[in-house]
Amino acid sequence: MQTLPCNTSGLQRLNHGRRASHANLGPFACRGHAPSAPPQQPRHVIASASVATSPTVSSSGSYVTKEARDAVFGVAKEQVSEAPAQVVSGRLPSWLRGSLLLNGCGDFRGMQHLFDGYACLSRVRLDGQANSAWASQRFLDTDAYSAFRSTGRMKYREFQTPVPAEGPLGRAAAVLDNTMALMSKGRAFTDNASVSLTSLPGGKLLALSETRSASYLVDPDSLATLQQLEPDDGLPGDLTTAHPKRTPDGGLVNFSRSLPFGGYHVYVQDPVSLKRKQIAFIRDRDPFAPCWVHDMAVTRSHLVVVESPVFINMQSLVLGEPRPYVFMDWRPEDGTRVHVIALDGSGVVTHTAPALFTFHFSNAFERPSASAPGASEICVDFSVYDDPTVLNDLSLKQMMAMPGQDISPSRLRRLTIPLRDAGGKPVGPSRLAAPAPLLRDESAYGNFVEFPAFNPKFIGLPYRYCYSTAAVRPTNMGNALAVHDLQEGVSRLWHSPGGMPAEPCFVPRPGSSDEADGVVLAAVVGADGGSSVVVLEGGSLRELARVQLPVTVPYRFHGTFVQQQQ
Repeated sequence: MQTLPCNTSGLQRLNHGRRASHANLGPFACRGHAPSAPPQQPRHVIASASVATSPTVSSSGSYVTKEARDAVFGVAKEQVSEAPAQVVSGRLPSWLRGSLLLNGCGDFRGMQHLFDGYACLSRVRLDGQANSAWASQRFLDTDAYSAFRSTGRMKYREFQTPVPAEGPLGRAAAVLDNTMALMSKGRAFTDNASVSLTSLPGGKLLALSETRSASYLVDPDSLATLQQLEPDDGLPGDLTTAHPKRTPDGGLVNFSRSLPFGGYHVYVQDPVSLKRKQIAFIRDRDPFAPCWVHDMAVTRSHLVVVESPVFINMQSLVLGEPRPYVFMDWRPEDGTRVHVIALDGSGVVTHTAPALFTFHFSNAFERPSASAPGASEICVDFSVYDDPTVLNDLSLKQMMAMPGQDISPSRLRRLTIPLRDAGGKPVGPSRLAAPAPLLRDESAYGNFVEFPAFNPKFIGLPYRYCYSTAAVRPTNMGNALAVHDLQEGVSRLWHSPGGMPAEPCFVPRPGSSDEADGVVLAAVVGADGGSSVVVLEGGSLRELARVQLPVTVPYRFHGTFVQQQQ
């Protein structure tokens, strides 16, 4: 396998003047009434922002092939029993023993958007001592998918795709069903839990999307659907996020939303009983149009919710009529609200910041203030877009286009928030500066960052390495992986031309305190449409091993690694 350095000035020329798309997120929805490029041999590129004189990456290898697109957006094949996978290059680290578990969409028939497909779970079990691997795959047994599988028709509206209005009364029936969904406290929203997986004590997984009903317990060994969760603690909310965060004591923190005339019910959750306790309530700034928030950040003592000015249009949600951004409106003049919530329930401070859009966050941590002696501040690192155009770029029509529009730029930035003054009192509300660049050459990762990840041992602590998907342009979807060295301010890429990698997952070596001591795992669909998992060295992304899978893995959003019990 050939490894080439990448000329960052060449990437910069490719990036110049292009706008474009992105590659992932998580759906919610309400109830209603079912391109081409030649395949190339994989060629792996490691690029460094500090290298500027090496050969330029050929743009002919940057587009994801038709074979790869057909694979990630096709109908997934179930593999209920484990099937052997083959380590086709390198060797698995001997200490790597456990399962990579992934969630995402596996059936896009009749769908319009990346976030619309039905939930499908993938498992890749790795045994580094034996240098062996196995794989399995199953659809999540939701009401949404069960109805589609038996009738061939949608039962619920998904993120962008409405239920087809059939017959003279079809539209009126759809409007009535959507209205009833909003009046039913979320129970009639789709239960398509296709976004994330969170490991829980007792050996279970929590599969989530953004609706009240889209919450399921899953067996991590068999991928069997165990139970749909329906909160009975009286905490209101139709929507939630699919990104619960770990608190320092091992619990979970998240929030629910009520539509309309509501706000954020921020709660901590026991990971065993799953009982929730509200620690804060933040009222919506527009009671008729709540903002859409997909993810958040957590420090050792605070939750940070960045509320971009992208507002859900309730009329669009009920009537199914499109708005400029799916079912949402962009109001940049309203700016961004930044909520800092104390995990102990002692209060909320809401700051304001310039308008921006985001999906996902990396790490966040507290530190002594750089500008006020004796004071403290919060640093929040995340993927920042100028506006929500990426929501439109993620339509399946645009993502299947060859070559299609270039993907919308996003950049790894840091938002700095004052926390306490020299006397220990909370600071704010404040007008915050725009998030600042963390890297010297943002074109080195193609001006595209999504699915940021880091060593989980450093949650809420200062850290050095962030891993993400990235772009080798021109491309209309994320097509590379990156490691961002925040200490040196440089990025390095891993790229397999014609293919598409999913979210990177960092697995630390057991017992190690070195932040880079571990591996990055990522599912990859190659240029030929075949699926594999790559094992990359932490801190450098040097490829250590590749596992060829016996089943095609469709588009993946988020996942987790569960260590095998010794």
